[in-house]
Amino acid sequence: MVSTNQPLNQPSHTNNSTNSGWFDKEKIKDFYKESLPKILKTIFTEPIEGTYSLLSEKTETSYFNSLVLLISTGIHYILILYIIAGDMRSMVGFGTLVKIGLEIIAFMLVITAISFGIKSISGKPSFKNELLTGALYGIPLTLLIISVLLLNFFSKSLDVTDLLSDRSLKALQSGGIIIGFLMLYIFFMFINIIQQSLKSAGRKDSIAWYISPIAVLTAFYITSIIIEKQLK
Repeated sequence: MVSTNQPLNQPSHTNNSTNSGWFDKEKIKDFYKESLPKILKTIFTEPIEGTYSLLSEKTETSYFNSLVLLISTGIHYILILYIIAGDMRSMVGFGTLVKIGLEIIAFMLVITAISFGIKSISGKPSFKNELLTGALYGIPLTLLIISVLLLNFFSKSLDVTDLLSDRSLKALQSGGIIIGFLMLYIFFMFINIIQQSLKSAGRKDSIAWYISPIAVLTAFYITSIIIEKQLK
């Protein structure tokens, strides 16, 4: 278990910014400088106990950090796919890249809603607190798109046309065994995050174990329906 003098979701000092609302430059700078490195270290070095600790904390900055993670993940996808598109940028259009970024955020919100719904069966969870569950999905999702970027630089096995269309899964499959193992690893990270989220709300290990993969697959299914309706 991570032992620090303060919650990981909270910056170590209070800034004197006069800005109001969630778009506070000082708070955002504090998040990237202090909170995010601690969250990343916790997720990757203590995937079970650390993730459980993160999701158990209810600090005043949890909601803010969740929003920044959600939006940052969408922006990462837009920018990295813009780089990957290369000479195809004019043909693809920036609007398509923005749409993909929004779809990623939609998936994170769907998993948040599913987690909130499960916990609502026998309790009264706060949606703001549950937002962190979906926001933490931004870490494995960003890992995936960065890996795709690196693979695109060092290998031409990826079909960029498919990657930037509704055939993105087919494009990832063309990445070979490396992307295959990475996607499996990320899927396990998805399961672990929601499993620890359910456990942090007092759910039994056995219940969280069986519900978590179903919740992730359900989130994929609901998001695919949303995307399909947008394409019509």
